[in-house]
Amino acid sequence: MSTEADRTYINLMIIRTLAVTKGRTSVHQIHKSIEPKMGIGVRSLQRYMKHLEEWGLVRGDGENPQGFSLTLQAKELINDMAQGASA
Repeated sequence: MSTEADRTYINLMIIRTLAVTKGRTSVHQIHKSIEPKMGIGVRSLQRYMKHLEEWGLVRGDGENPQGFSLTLQAKELINDMAQGASA
């Protein structure tokens, strides 16, 4: 069972992966990037993506396989955090 801190870290790793990848990113690409660090399955990652999409931080493209990208809201959040870190 994962803790709230684990789930938060996984969400941050997903957002980081999307932020450094150009264009659409599939669940399998995200999984390949974070799984060695986190040890989660593809199905679990899909659930994380669903929640991030519900929260308005990522947008699915409806293709098969589903691709994702960050929303403007997520990009602004990342920018705000980066500016706060450099202040």
